[in-house]
Amino acid sequence: MEQALTRTSLQLYRDCLRLIGHIAPGGSAKGSALRHQVRSSFALNKHLTSPSEIETAKAGAVRALANFMLV
Repeated sequence: MEQALTRTSLQLYRDCLRLIGHIAPGGSAKGSALRHQVRSSFALNKHLTSPSEIETAKAGAVRALANFMLV
């Protein structure tokens, strides 16, 4: 998990979108809703400048990816 926290925000964003492609392939309503949620979550955090706040947001993204991978 420590290694996952060293990923850049862009890498995490792309990983989230890639995972959505596996969970809800095609243009399904579920896939569109998940993409919208990921985009809005990253857009809400784009103003962060503090390294600790950024790491907290990245840890949340990693947790979300892990939760979906376990389901």
